[in-house]
Formats: sequence, structure tokens, C-alpha cells
Amino acid sequence: MVYVEPVGTGGSDRLTGHSHGGFVAQYHALHRPDQLAGIVLYDSAPVTGGEHAAEVMCSVREFATRHTGHPELPSVLEAFAAIPSIGDDEAMLAAARGVLPASIADYWADPQRWAPLGQSLRVTYVSGLDEHGVPDSVDDREPLRTLSEPALVGAGRYDVVCGVRWAEELHKLIPASRLVSLEHSGHFGHLEETERFADEVAAFVTPDNA
Repeated sequence: MVYVEPVGTGGSDRLTGHSHGGFVAQYHALHRPDQLAGIVLYDSAPVTGGEHAAEVMCSVREFATRHTGHPELPSVLEAFAAIPSIGDDEAMLAAARGVLPASIADYWADPQRWAPLGQSLRVTYVSGLDEHGVPDSVDDREPLRTLSEPALVGAGRYDVVCGVRWAEELHKLIPASRLVSLEHSGHFGHLEETERFADEVAAFVTPDNA
């Protein structure tokens, strides 16, 4: 098994993609299916672009409503607002740390627990434009209908970036897929509900499920 970061990595028997890495894993599965026995997608989506951005903004508004009056809410919303104008690694890292409270379901219940995660974040800015300056979006909806390998699709209920709405769509698109919703997680279910996440992945990759 290999965990796919945004820049991608090599092949394996079963491929796991998280967030932007999910798009890399999907691409690999669609173009090199012979190299895989299955794919695990957590907090991924079948599309990027305007539709995806609108869904993120809806989720951010829901987050703001849930935490109305919290003293740190304005700084989180400012971090989200800054993302479209980012153009380098330093600004991307600041934004990633700024939106962390919205990326974890219960962040403000125990912020000290998550402080090390924020400090350990390492990010690389990747432009959303192609070589011609045109938005480089992804739409894997039709190709994913042809994916024959088994898939485990999951999402955190409170993920504002690629939540259950997108996991449900992936599940409907991929014929041999199973859907898992982590009801107490945001964007980092492998850290927020570690045992549940590990159990689901372990069950998926065992020989009986191959």
C-alpha cells in the first residue's frame, strides 16, 4: 500500500489517496488499472473547479454558523478568504494552519491536542492554472463509471473541503465501491478516528475482501 501525497508516488497493490492525493490516485487507477488491486479514497472528489468551490463555500458557511461567536472564527474565515490569491509556499502554509480549526471536527474542544499537527504541516503551492493560464480542473465522473477495481470511499462528516457529499457521489460512480462516513471527523479522519479508519482500511485490504 502507498499513501499518495499531492505530488503522487509509485504503484502498489492497493492505492490510498487523501484529499488532493485522491485525484492522483483516481488518475492512476483510471490509467494504470493493471497495477492495482483496489483503491482507497478518503476526502476525495470526482471534480474540481466551480462546482467544487461552491460546495466548499457552503460547508464553510455551515462551519461558521456552528461556531458563531467563537473568538477565533474571524481569523479562520480570513484564512479561507486569502486562499484564492495565494501564490507561494509560505502563504499556502499560513492558510493551511489558519483553516486547521475548520479541518478537524472537534478542534476547539481540545486545541492543544492538534497544535503539533499545525506545526508539523508542510505544504507546496501548486497553481490551479495550466500552462496557458486557464483553470486546470478535474472531472472524473464519466471515467470513474468504468473503474472495475474495488474501492473504499470515505469522508469525514465535518470535512469542509471534500466531505460526505462528494464521497456519496464517488460511491455512486464507482461500481465496486463501499462507502464509509466518519461521523466524528473532518478532513483528517485517519487522525481523528484512528481506530475506525484503520479498521475499515484493514478490512478492505484483507484477502477475503480482495
